[in-house]
Amino acid sequence: MRYDPEILYVHKLCFFMFLSTFTLLATAIVTWNFDIPSGLKVLAAGLGLSYIVMVLKKDFNPPETKLTAKRMAHTILQDTSPLSIARFASQLYYYFHEPAQAISLLEKYLPSQDPLICTTLGDILLKEGKAKRALYILRDNPFALVDPLLLATQGRVLKHIGKIPEAARLFERSLSLSKREKFPKSSSNWITQKILTISYIANIHHRLADCYIILDDITQAKKHYKAGNRLLLDISLWRRCPPVPIDSTKNRKNTY
Repeated sequence: MRYDPEILYVHKLCFFMFLSTFTLLATAIVTWNFDIPSGLKVLAAGLGLSYIVMVLKKDFNPPETKLTAKRMAHTILQDTSPLSIARFASQLYYYFHEPAQAISLLEKYLPSQDPLICTTLGDILLKEGKAKRALYILRDNPFALVDPLLLATQGRVLKHIGKIPEAARLFERSLSLSKREKFPKSSSNWITQKILTISYIANIHHRLADCYIILDDITQAKKHYKAGNRLLLDISLWRRCPPVPIDSTKNRKNTY
């Protein structure tokens, strides 16, 4: 199962915190039985090892299929909120590989005009190669220019179809609005919500930097790569500005 970068970051940090609990336990035992300096050495070594393991971790195994299906059915019967519908559709698409069912479910709830439903549908349509349809649905939402996720998804679609300046403007607007509470919406605990928010903002910085690379604005590209990297503890997810030949801009201008 291939996770989006922002979701992968949440999984990796949760994995790091899981490993760190063993380090804290070992630190407490060593400190109790020996002394504080020995405990601090165990703490430093354990956290360092946990970090290395987190960086090297590239994927996570999803839960067993039947168990996931039972959880989905139980949840959807008790909760038909936009968040539950979006999660259900995402599991249908990414885990069960049922794009038609996922799209059909989201389209059924699209009249609610909920940004999360619309964003999830737009994301799936883009991945299915239906960029123009995705853009039409996203722009038709009344929150298209005020919701950070809708703006970022529109930016991704526009970048995909080659409208880079328009994509960059929407990514910039998404960044300016993304500091508000609960971006994106999640019913998870506070820590997971905070990590998810930071991860999404970092991802938007990186996507915006990619746009500036195409627009030959290397200064802005480097600025946003660094801004995104500063938000990510895991260096394996950092992005760097690709090397650009000195005469690249000149060569591109001569081709038009």
